[in-house]
Amino acid sequence: MEENNDIDLTEGSTGTELIPQGSSELITETEKAGTELVKKEKEYSDVIDEADAEFIKKEDEEIRKKNELREEAANANPSEEFADELAEIEHEAEDNELIKNLGDSINKQVEMEIGELVPEENAQDSSKSEESEKPERKGFIGFLCKVPKWIYITLGIVLFIVLLVVILDASGLGEKILIKLGAKVSSELVDYQPVDPENTEIKPDLVESLEGFEEVLTPIPTEELTPTPEPTPEPVEYEKKIINILLLGEENIGSYSTRGRTDMIVLATIDTITKTVKLTSLMRDSFVQIPGFEDNRINAAYALGGVPLLYSTIEKNFGITPDNYILVRFDDFEKMVDSVGGIDIELSKKEAQYLNKTNYISNPVFRNVVEGMNHMNGNQALGYSRVRYVAHDAEKNDFGRTMRHRVVITALINRVKSLGYTDLLNVGLECLPMVTTDVTAEEIEKYTQMIIDIGGADINIEEMRIPMDGTYNFVTIRKMSVTQLDIQKNREALHEFIYGNSGEDNENPETVPEQ
Repeated sequence: MEENNDIDLTEGSTGTELIPQGSSELITETEKAGTELVKKEKEYSDVIDEADAEFIKKEDEEIRKKNELREEAANANPSEEFADELAEIEHEAEDNELIKNLGDSINKQVEMEIGELVPEENAQDSSKSEESEKPERKGFIGFLCKVPKWIYITLGIVLFIVLLVVILDASGLGEKILIKLGAKVSSELVDYQPVDPENTEIKPDLVESLEGFEEVLTPIPTEELTPTPEPTPEPVEYEKKIINILLLGEENIGSYSTRGRTDMIVLATIDTITKTVKLTSLMRDSFVQIPGFEDNRINAAYALGGVPLLYSTIEKNFGITPDNYILVRFDDFEKMVDSVGGIDIELSKKEAQYLNKTNYISNPVFRNVVEGMNHMNGNQALGYSRVRYVAHDAEKNDFGRTMRHRVVITALINRVKSLGYTDLLNVGLECLPMVTTDVTAEEIEKYTQMIIDIGGADINIEEMRIPMDGTYNFVTIRKMSVTQLDIQKNREALHEFIYGNSGEDNENPETVPEQ
């Protein structure tokens, strides 16, 4: 019985027609291969070029002709058909190779054509795969590659800030911003107590009676203990160019509920004309007129009526009204010196011996100072500043003590000037709450800029004391040992010290800097 071996290779053919009957495994593999080829042809038919299509068409035509010839031979002689089948079986390996090559050729061509059509996500996956296959870098470059990106971002921000600060500092704008910010913070930290004469608590019980007055050393008795000085007009042209700030040390150790006496009264002058800072000590035992009260020591004015009465007393006797005041209690002064890390003070042999054997240094542990330079803590510095019975540079009694006040203030200024920005910030945060003042944020900013303009760390400091030599007598009044002044002479000397040199410079308007 003859079999119909016609093979139809029209559209939809799987390619299995090329496989002779008799080998099920070969047929199965051929069907799978053919099915895969057709699937790929349909999926990517839009990218197969005309050359491949023509090649496939020719192959199909040759196979069809070969099958027709085989059918004609089989009809003519069945034995020949059997022989052909044996030949096909013998050459099935060659046919399989032909089909495999054909499929590989189509696959490669399709992959080449669709390579440009691969989606972006697949491309990224491919790039990641390539990166993962790259060899790991070693050494410093490898370390940098492993650093997280957020670290680079943080470093970039820090670098930007540093460069900004450098640029601002170089231009001067940064310094002004820091001063303004510092002034604002400082004004919030201090104990702000503006001078208000109308709301000042007066304590008349502290005023000694005139009964028992006894003149001891006054050579020519006068009806008026401290004659009213002639008015000395303050030069208005110096306004805003010369600032006077009253520095007060209150002796009220261990008590903050009542006012004490101002045993340290120093008038600090910022002179932007001569570019100096001037420190003038007003000796606490100076016997002066206190407005509204009997004459008394100048340090009693604060105890009687606070800062407003002290302002009025200085103005009445010396013709100068302070612009502002800064008050520190002795206990707090000790803490401030410790906050800055101590100050350097040079002692004479007698001073060292006296401090080590008395209770001026209240803590016995610290009574170990020596002749020469000493780096003193707060307890030692406070004890030194209160000594009055040992001469300092030939200055005895309260004269020596006021000189020590100026020495301590100068040492403290020099210590603060040596501090870095971080230490200075810490000192400010710790010490400013101990300060009582009427200085506003705007004034702090102004005064700081003035100090920087006249020298900053290289600022020149001049010193003076009232009374001047040859202008006073020691007397006993109401059983009080006081210093009776020639008010007029001391008033003139004080004005000369604060405004005299500036007045000479002021003759030439070009030498007066604008503020």
